[in-house]
Amino acid sequence: MNDGSPTASEPDALDTVTISFPVDCKYVGGHSALGKHGHHFRIEQGRIGYGELSLTHSIPLTDVATVVVAQREVEESMAGGPVLAAGLMAGGGGILSTKHPRVTTDITVRTRDGQEAQWTVEQRDGDWVRDKLAAALRQAGIRLD
Repeated sequence: MNDGSPTASEPDALDTVTISFPVDCKYVGGHSALGKHGHHFRIEQGRIGYGELSLTHSIPLTDVATVVVAQREVEESMAGGPVLAAGLMAGGGGILSTKHPRVTTDITVRTRDGQEAQWTVEQRDGDWVRDKLAAALRQAGIRLD
Protein backbone atom coordinates (compact mmCIF):
# COMPACT_ATOMS: atom_id res chain seq x y z
CA MET A 1 0.00 0.00 0.00
CA ASN A 2 1.48 3.35 -1.05
CA ASP A 3 1.01 6.19 1.44
CA GLY A 4 2.07 8.82 -1.11
CA SER A 5 5.67 8.99 0.14
CA PRO A 6 8.34 8.86 -2.58
CA THR A 7 10.29 5.61 -2.86
CA ALA A 8 14.03 5.28 -3.48
CA SER A 9 13.37 4.35 -7.12
CA GLU A 10 11.73 7.70 -7.84
CA PRO A 11 14.19 10.47 -8.86
CA ASP A 12 12.65 13.00 -6.45
CA ALA A 13 13.33 10.63 -3.56
CA LEU A 14 17.10 10.87 -4.02
CA ASP A 15 18.89 13.25 -1.70
CA THR A 16 19.87 16.50 -3.32
CA VAL A 17 23.35 17.94 -2.89
CA THR A 18 24.43 21.49 -3.54
CA ILE A 19 27.93 22.85 -3.00
CA SER A 20 27.67 26.56 -3.76
CA PHE A 21 27.88 30.01 -2.19
CA PRO A 22 29.43 30.74 0.25
CA VAL A 23 31.69 27.81 -0.69
CA ASP A 24 33.80 28.38 -3.82
CA CYS A 25 33.18 25.31 -5.99
CA LYS A 26 34.07 25.24 -9.69
CA TYR A 27 33.64 22.69 -12.45
CA VAL A 28 36.97 22.64 -14.31
CA GLY A 29 36.13 20.28 -17.17
CA GLY A 30 36.76 16.71 -18.16
CA HIS A 31 33.41 15.47 -19.45
CA SER A 32 32.21 16.19 -22.99
CA ALA A 33 28.52 16.42 -22.00
CA LEU A 34 29.21 18.98 -19.26
CA GLY A 35 31.40 21.43 -21.17
CA LYS A 36 34.65 23.05 -20.08
CA HIS A 37 33.81 25.09 -16.97
CA GLY A 38 31.07 26.21 -14.65
CA HIS A 39 30.14 26.98 -11.07
CA HIS A 40 28.88 24.85 -8.20
CA PHE A 41 28.21 21.12 -7.78
CA ARG A 42 24.72 19.65 -7.76
CA ILE A 43 22.93 16.34 -7.51
CA GLU A 44 19.22 16.72 -8.25
CA GLN A 45 16.46 14.44 -9.55
CA GLY A 46 18.75 11.57 -10.52
CA ARG A 47 21.33 13.79 -12.27
CA ILE A 48 24.77 15.14 -11.38
CA GLY A 49 26.36 18.32 -12.69
CA TYR A 50 26.47 22.06 -12.06
CA GLY A 51 24.61 25.31 -12.47
CA GLU A 52 24.53 28.78 -10.97
CA LEU A 53 21.04 28.74 -9.41
CA SER A 54 19.84 25.29 -10.46
CA LEU A 55 21.13 22.27 -12.35
CA THR A 56 21.79 23.49 -15.91
CA HIS A 57 24.51 21.08 -17.14
CA SER A 58 24.18 17.46 -16.07
CA ILE A 59 24.48 13.76 -16.77
CA PRO A 60 22.37 10.92 -15.34
CA LEU A 61 23.60 9.38 -12.09
CA THR A 62 23.22 6.01 -13.83
CA ASP A 63 26.20 7.01 -16.04
CA VAL A 64 28.47 7.47 -12.99
CA ALA A 65 30.83 4.61 -12.03
CA THR A 66 32.60 6.18 -9.02
CA VAL A 67 33.22 9.49 -7.31
CA VAL A 68 36.66 10.23 -5.86
CA VAL A 69 37.26 12.95 -3.26
CA ALA A 70 40.88 14.03 -2.70
CA GLN A 71 42.08 16.78 -0.38
CA ARG A 72 45.27 18.73 -1.07
CA GLU A 73 47.00 21.76 0.37
CA VAL A 74 48.16 24.67 -1.75
CA GLU A 75 50.74 27.01 -0.24
CA GLU A 76 50.43 30.68 -1.04
CA SER A 77 52.92 33.50 -0.57
CA MET A 78 52.22 36.49 1.62
CA ALA A 79 51.58 38.38 -1.63
CA GLY A 80 48.80 35.92 -2.53
CA GLY A 81 50.44 34.08 -5.43
CA PRO A 82 51.31 30.38 -5.44
CA VAL A 83 54.73 29.41 -4.15
CA LEU A 84 56.64 27.52 -6.81
CA ALA A 85 59.58 26.19 -4.82
CA ALA A 86 61.69 27.11 -1.80
CA GLY A 87 59.76 30.34 -1.20
CA LEU A 88 60.37 31.84 -4.67
CA MET A 89 57.49 33.74 -6.23
CA ALA A 90 56.40 33.14 -9.80
CA GLY A 91 57.75 35.99 -11.92
CA GLY A 92 59.10 37.91 -8.91
CA GLY A 93 62.37 36.22 -8.08
CA GLY A 94 62.32 37.47 -4.49
CA ILE A 95 62.10 35.24 -1.44
CA LEU A 96 58.92 35.66 0.60
CA SER A 97 57.71 33.83 3.65
CA THR A 98 54.63 31.67 3.23
CA LYS A 99 51.39 31.69 5.16
CA HIS A 100 49.38 28.63 6.14
CA PRO A 101 48.47 26.31 3.26
CA ARG A 102 45.03 26.69 1.70
CA VAL A 103 42.89 23.54 1.75
CA THR A 104 41.42 22.50 -1.60
CA THR A 105 39.39 19.37 -2.26
CA ASP A 106 39.00 17.84 -5.70
CA ILE A 107 35.89 15.91 -6.74
CA THR A 108 36.35 13.52 -9.66
CA VAL A 109 33.22 11.97 -11.16
CA ARG A 110 34.24 8.96 -13.26
CA THR A 111 31.64 7.89 -15.78
CA ARG A 112 31.15 4.44 -17.25
CA ASP A 113 32.50 5.65 -20.61
CA GLY A 114 35.89 6.52 -19.04
CA GLN A 115 35.53 10.30 -18.79
CA GLU A 116 36.40 12.19 -15.59
CA ALA A 117 34.51 15.36 -14.66
CA GLN A 118 36.49 17.52 -12.23
CA TRP A 119 35.41 20.04 -9.58
CA THR A 120 37.55 21.99 -7.09
CA VAL A 121 36.17 23.00 -3.71
CA GLU A 122 38.14 25.75 -1.93
CA GLN A 123 38.54 25.97 1.84
CA ARG A 124 36.68 22.73 2.60
CA ASP A 125 38.45 19.54 3.59
CA GLY A 126 37.87 16.09 2.14
CA ASP A 127 35.78 14.93 5.10
CA TRP A 128 33.38 17.87 4.70
CA VAL A 129 32.93 17.10 0.97
CA ARG A 130 32.49 13.34 1.59
CA ASP A 131 29.85 14.07 4.23
CA LYS A 132 27.94 16.26 1.74
CA LEU A 133 28.00 13.58 -1.00
CA ALA A 134 27.74 10.30 0.93
CA ALA A 135 23.97 9.88 1.38
CA ALA A 136 22.99 10.82 -2.18
CA LEU A 137 25.69 8.62 -3.73
CA ARG A 138 24.82 5.71 -1.45
CA GLN A 139 21.15 6.02 -2.47
CA ALA A 140 22.19 5.95 -6.14
CA GLY A 141 24.47 2.93 -5.59
CA ILE A 142 27.62 4.87 -6.51
CA ARG A 143 30.93 4.11 -4.80
CA LEU A 144 32.57 7.06 -3.03
CA ASP A 145 36.36 6.82 -2.73
